Amino acid sequence: MPSSPSQAQGSQGERSSRIACFEWARALGCVSIVALHVYVMLWEDVGRASFGFVRAFVEGSLSIVLGRWAVPVFLMVTGALLLNPLKDVDASRIRRYVVRMLGVLATFGFAFCLMEAVFNYGTFSLAVLGEALLKLLTAQSWGHLWYVYALLGLYILTPVLRKMLARLDQRGLAGVLAFLYVAVLGTNTVLCAMGRPPELRVLLLPATFYYLLGWYAWSYLRFDACTVGMGILSLVAMLTCQALGHGEYALPQYCLVAPYGVLVFVALRRFATRPVEDYPLVALLADYSFGIYLVHPFFLHVLALTLDPLAFPPGVYELLAFVVALLGSVLSVALLRRLPVIKDLV
Repeated sequence: MPSSPSQAQGSQGERSSRIACFEWARALGCVSIVALHVYVMLWEDVGRASFGFVRAFVEGSLSIVLGRWAVPVFLMVTGALLLNPLKDVDASRIRRYVVRMLGVLATFGFAFCLMEAVFNYGTFSLAVLGEALLKLLTAQSWGHLWYVYALLGLYILTPVLRKMLARLDQRGLAGVLAFLYVAVLGTNTVLCAMGRPPELRVLLLPATFYYLLGWYAWSYLRFDACTVGMGILSLVAMLTCQALGHGEYALPQYCLVAPYGVLVFVALRRFATRPVEDYPLVALLADYSFGIYLVHPFFLHVLALTLDPLAFPPGVYELLAFVVALLGSVLSVALLRRLPVIKDLV
């Protein structure tokens, strides 16, 4: 295990493999997110009781194993890249990142808010337009865009976090992560007890935690017995919560997933070493990953409004929704990248 971030960088070959693993993480992560949201939206629309225990347990468990790691790993990859002291992350680069996220919110975020407002009121008017704008400014756009708001906050915090990390050794950073984890666990537990989903300012806590955890895992952790054991325990704990019937905002999503996310992160670093360019489909998904994340819920909502999931045999609607959302998103990103301004956002 490396004793310092500089030693953790390893050889040039190891650095290349880590870059490759980040591309694999993006490609596999966007596919996992689509699969996860198929289940989450289906659960929200139909209800767990309509599934029956066996179907709810099987599909819920698969969503945890295949999907819960994705957003934490996305954030960890970003942290491993931008918090690296050997990487030049100046004010102009941060400004570009911030402007991009603001552009995403002003376009996709506002479009989603407007669609929802028009759907709720059944018409378009200045009042509907004003409500959509208010929801955008108060971070009440579609749920998956919390990630964009979180990235915006993390980019703004990056210079401060880099300065903080320059003064911390491994033990100091571990202490900061432990504090943030307890804060996330405590805050989320209180909100779950109150029956309330975490608000954006609360979600920034786990986002910051995973952002810093990415640099810690990149610098100090490896694929060993400890990491594997902790990851498996994390997975078992999440599956247990799933079996007990916890909802979407229960502990697994924000707290228990951390060791499992770390396991996936270091496993990708250890095993996903082949360049994605050797696999054109993987390279395409990695390149389109952010755009896929942005637009895929649109297709899931359209399907939810046009088809009755319970009219299909178990698993058929889920597979159909996954294929439609993923292929629709890929085609949408390809088209959006032909537009002068939007192409820089996706």
